[in-house]
Amino acid sequence: MSDESAAEAMAAQPYGTDIKLNFARGGEVDFAYGPNGLDTVSGVDNLVQALTMRLLVDRGELSGLGHPRFGSHIRDLIGEPQDSANMELLRRYVRQALLQDPRVAEVVQVVVTRRLDDRASVDIVARVLAASGEAAQVEVTFDAG
Repeated sequence: MSDESAAEAMAAQPYGTDIKLNFARGGEVDFAYGPNGLDTVSGVDNLVQALTMRLLVDRGELSGLGHPRFGSHIRDLIGEPQDSANMELLRRYVRQALLQDPRVAEVVQVVVTRRLDDRASVDIVARVLAASGEAAQVEVTFDAG
């Protein structure tokens, strides 16, 4: 493939393609399998998946793999009171982590809600505007207990 063809392919698919992951409510992550083996994810769905992983990984956790700045600080709040100051700090950590991805132009909104059915957990919903102009929504349940 020529450099020009590669550039055209990247422009047509700015989010790339990756192995699709299944995210369980408890924070577990596993590969998604289909009838032909591993499933893949492309387009804005791949961006959402990448942003979800960025939120779930502790910042610095992937240093050994050459990615010391990948991840977020949201796990720093485990065990802290779910008061308004810490919920605002959590919102800021989420916003900061999402903006680290160069495919994100803007974080439009981050909503953090305490779960009624599990007081140790919070739901995080973030809306982003991708660099290509597409909107995307990232949803994560975070066990803060």
